[in-house]
Amino acid sequence: MRRLTDSIYGLWLLLALPAVWFLAERFVLHGKVAFVPWTGILSCWLLILTMSVTPFQLLFGPLPWLKKRRRYFGVASFGYAFLHLLFWMVNVNMGGLIRSFIRIEILTGWIAMAIMVVLAATSFDGAVKKLGPRWKTIQRWIYPMAILTLVHWVMTTDHLMDVVLYCGPLAVLSAWRIVRYRSRLRRA
Repeated sequence: MRRLTDSIYGLWLLLALPAVWFLAERFVLHGKVAFVPWTGILSCWLLILTMSVTPFQLLFGPLPWLKKRRRYFGVASFGYAFLHLLFWMVNVNMGGLIRSFIRIEILTGWIAMAIMVVLAATSFDGAVKKLGPRWKTIQRWIYPMAILTLVHWVMTTDHLMDVVLYCGPLAVLSAWRIVRYRSRLRRA
């Protein structure tokens, strides 16, 4: 397993397996899996993992494997968000699509997705090099995007406890990170 995750291609294969299964199940086997919720949940899990790397490093010291692959997890999160949107759009008619832009629980998802497109589009090495220090500024949009995603999830789920269980640790780590940052500023 270690060799598989050390290889970029092996890691991408592991990250893509659920997507391949969802696509085959939906479009080839015509299964009845809850595609929209599951792709959204996978996207959120990967987003949470992506955002947890820095707090984990602050707590546990350097985590080179995780830090080196953080962008991959973020791009995979975008991929599952795209599948989430695709599966939702397959099940909605034109009227529902238009009304989605005035429904706050869906609008938050649209805005989060728009931000995620920009983040994914600037996540390759060429963009990092070309944008220079501006790249970091753009990538910080992950925070408002994550909040919009959380609002979207809370407003569209019947399983609120899942949201708390998945997002709670990240919220605690983020709050701890902010407190730590502020206390370091005061000492400086």
